Amino acid sequence: MFRLKLFRSPGDVLSTLISGAATDCCRKTSHCLELDRAPAVAACWICMRMISQYQFRTTKPAYYPDRQREAKRTSAGATPQQVSSPAVKYPQSRGMPKDYYYKVLGVNRHATIQQIRSAFYALAKRYHPDSTHSEQKLKHFQELSNAYNILTDETKRLEYDQLGGIKDERAFLEQAGNPLTVGLEEAKKFDSDKTTNDEINKLKSNEFDLPLDFLEATVGCKKRIELRYLRKCETCKGKSQLMAHRDVGKEPCRRCNGTGKVMTKTPTFSSVNTCTQCKGKRFTNRNDCETCSNRGFVVSNVDVMVSVPSGSRDGDVVNIINPETKQQVTYRLSVPSSDYFRRVGNDILTDKHLNISEAILGGSFQIRGLYESVELRVEPGTQSHTQVVLNGKGVRSREGVGNHIVTLKVRIPRNLSVKQRQLVLALSQAEDPVFEPKTKSTEAGNLSH
Repeated sequence: MFRLKLFRSPGDVLSTLISGAATDCCRKTSHCLELDRAPAVAACWICMRMISQYQFRTTKPAYYPDRQREAKRTSAGATPQQVSSPAVKYPQSRGMPKDYYYKVLGVNRHATIQQIRSAFYALAKRYHPDSTHSEQKLKHFQELSNAYNILTDETKRLEYDQLGGIKDERAFLEQAGNPLTVGLEEAKKFDSDKTTNDEINKLKSNEFDLPLDFLEATVGCKKRIELRYLRKCETCKGKSQLMAHRDVGKEPCRRCNGTGKVMTKTPTFSSVNTCTQCKGKRFTNRNDCETCSNRGFVVSNVDVMVSVPSGSRDGDVVNIINPETKQQVTYRLSVPSSDYFRRVGNDILTDKHLNISEAILGGSFQIRGLYESVELRVEPGTQSHTQVVLNGKGVRSREGVGNHIVTLKVRIPRNLSVKQRQLVLALSQAEDPVFEPKTKSTEAGNLSH
């Protein structure tokens, strides 16, 4: 060790330590070590030794409280210190409710993926930047896109439901894609695909509506219509529907690398669209059938003749046989009301308006009938709201033949010309006065006098 010696300054102490360490290093190290490098090596050795002796220690808050310390604090009258675990902070916890993304899409927490997708595409058409140039709507569209990307990912949705946010949300959304990835045409195509699926479900039931007007249903007719039906796909023989839900033949799409999106870059802008090869499904299947879209069937048309019997009503059913599939197809008649005819059972009711002269003088008139024009004879002096029955001119049905009942209505003119007024005054002077019929109370009063 070093001899005891009095030093004048800290520099003397450091130089003495370095020289002593250099001598010690020369003894322990190999003989090839140069003497002029010994002081530098000794200085490094002293620094490393000093650093190893001093460790940086920071106090960490304990997750569990010290029971003895808390007991002493409680006995001294202090309030026990509450120790809580560090809270997980996510971007969504900054003043936003836990179900914020659900409220953005307008769905509840138990909504399915299909319901979330339908709600997103319906709102995307309204707030898409291609259809509006409002900054507020653009911001709302970005929130819709963020909510859609998180809630359609099962792992991220579970994390969001439990914690109210997800870890590294910004990185996840950037990896998911630009908020403008969904195009306006893609949103419209989603609605068209949904309409197509609804139509296919309707074709499976073999029940259709047949709109008719009042005369076509009442008189009866024959209508040639185009019958749409489902037939087995000739390309896959109906087998693609069975193979679509299996994992046999599935592989990541090579065009989009399993992302479902394809980015198109130009010198001026870049856009992200749905992959045309996998249709956004992120994988392809060699068993897929493009003809029927893995449904196993396609929609075909055939012209058929539908015979509507006379006397049909709204809601009646007409059954026919599909000539291609030999299946029974049901047509439900949809018949609106008529502005001229009114039907009560097999009877037809219409109105006939008469002038004052026609009601006074009477005559014969041609009116519109159900099957043909009919002649109506009006007696002289006919009063208003008189009903004339034309037998056998009503509806002809299996239950029998009805009547055509015509209600005569006398029209009183409101505006008269000078000549018409003079004639009416002359008529009034030639008319006999009209006396009120006597009632029983009036006769009893006269007898008392």
